[in-house]
Amino acid sequence: MSKKSTGDIYQEITNRIIAELENGVIPWQCSWHPPEWAHRNMISQKPYKGINRILLSLSRYSTPFWLSARQIAKLHGSIRPHEIPTTVVFWKFFETTDDKKIPFMRMYSVYNLEQTTGISPQNIPQLPIFPQLDFHPIEAAEQLLVQYTDCPKIVYDGNEACYIPTRDIIKMPPPKYFISEEEFYGTLWHECTHSSGAKHRLNRPGIQKVKFGSPEYAREELIAEIGASYLCGHCGIENRTIKNSAAYIQAWLERLRNDKKLIIQAAAQAERAVRYITSPKNVSEELAA
Repeated sequence: MSKKSTGDIYQEITNRIIAELENGVIPWQCSWHPPEWAHRNMISQKPYKGINRILLSLSRYSTPFWLSARQIAKLHGSIRPHEIPTTVVFWKFFETTDDKKIPFMRMYSVYNLEQTTGISPQNIPQLPIFPQLDFHPIEAAEQLLVQYTDCPKIVYDGNEACYIPTRDIIKMPPPKYFISEEEFYGTLWHECTHSSGAKHRLNRPGIQKVKFGSPEYAREELIAEIGASYLCGHCGIENRTIKNSAAYIQAWLERLRNDKKLIIQAAAQAERAVRYITSPKNVSEELAA
């Protein structure tokens, strides 16, 4: 039996992602939050779904509770000065006279509980204790990280995973906050893939000064998550992360009208990013040639 080429492995992973998408709606799980900590409306206790779950999980807040301005006032609380709301979206259906249903999107502003003051503790639900992972590094992943010789500084702090282009750093929650080692590395590879697109690396559109949630931002998220899946494949851990990766991609595709052709386009960009991460010197020489 012949050994699979790297390209074959990437294609296989892409096919698996598409197959997961075709199986229907996949619930996405934030990799550093247990299910009980899913972001939700504090009054109704209904967890947010789809893209809203992702958008809220990317916030810097440690509590999963969100409220509208009206709900805050009803609880005799107030919004702290200079706090900026987060936008969530909901799809509604408008019924016409000929019984047709036309979808339209409504946007709402919500605030995290940490952005408020004056709400009585009696009105705040109790959360289970946040479990901490007894983290054990995966050797293959650590070796791959060493190969990324141009890797930005990685800062393990807070509750947010992101790449900051203006400072060229990657921020990650501490490893002990993740659900598993595999999900930790999957998240790290996502941010590393973002970092490969920096101006002084691959100079990929969608990294610099792109509006959060815009189509350009969504396309970059597809690239980053597919790149993360490829890198997980390099480490032999993609079986543990593929479903959550597909769920993340599915949510962003909703913002891009579910055009699955975009996955193929993003996969080509992701493969280039992974080539840079695994061998930055060789790719830099190709770009300079």
